[in-house]
Amino acid sequence: MLMANGTIRPKARVGGHIALALLLLMACASAKAQKEKACLISVGHVDILDTYLSQEKATGLELRYNKERLNRKLVACGDTAGTRLRKWSTFVSQEALVSKAGTRGNSNSFLGAMYNLRLGWHYNVDRSRLNVRFGLLGDFTLGGIYNTRNSNNPAQLKLALSVAPSVMAIWRFSVKGKPLALRYEASAPVAGLAFSPNYGQSYYEIFTRGNYDHNVVFTSPASGLQIQQQLLLDFRLWRTTFTVGYLNDIRQLSANSLKYHQYTHAVTIGWRY
Repeated sequence: MLMANGTIRPKARVGGHIALALLLLMACASAKAQKEKACLISVGHVDILDTYLSQEKATGLELRYNKERLNRKLVACGDTAGTRLRKWSTFVSQEALVSKAGTRGNSNSFLGAMYNLRLGWHYNVDRSRLNVRFGLLGDFTLGGIYNTRNSNNPAQLKLALSVAPSVMAIWRFSVKGKPLALRYEASAPVAGLAFSPNYGQSYYEIFTRGNYDHNVVFTSPASGLQIQQQLLLDFRLWRTTFTVGYLNDIRQLSANSLKYHQYTHAVTIGWRY
């Protein structure tokens, strides 16, 4: 309030400082770190082609188990006593899959197993009920495919390392007072390295005789577009957060006159804790 001489009363000045402090505290209230884990099981259809093993593609069933962990730490909020969530979060995913597929007339039968380790760093954008994350994933793959009917080239090693842009979006909403969350995740490698025998080259030549023939190849979308995406719905039941949804995984590689693809369409169920 102004006095007759134009100065501000001390009480008004103190009240203004208090109001400003309250606004700062509201903008930067104490928050809790985000630590979320999930276990996901996916079952679905797989389509496999590996011309090192057979010129025919095989179709069958695939089973996956994926364990994920998200960690978003706290940071001090300026000069106030509050804390807020960091803009950056870390993501770790360990996935194991097994598949069995057959060709027409079952002339060939493929048995596959794969392990994937993904490490991610994402920048978070928070808008009310929407959380969007942009970042990069480092993806390590180790596994193989075994052809039960091929005596010449019975198995193929799968070994790869790649870097992939990644996006995740979470929209939280409610239906009849029940909290729900819709999640979408996608990643697509843009550069990496992979192991590949050359056309007609046996593993005996590579590992026993040491005959290297461009067996480590550079990978990019030009050598085979790859993308993994999933759409999930989270819901609460029996004091547990369950999730259901759809998984699509496309893996492709053309190198050393050989072609490989593995297309997966699966239903996912799991829980978060």
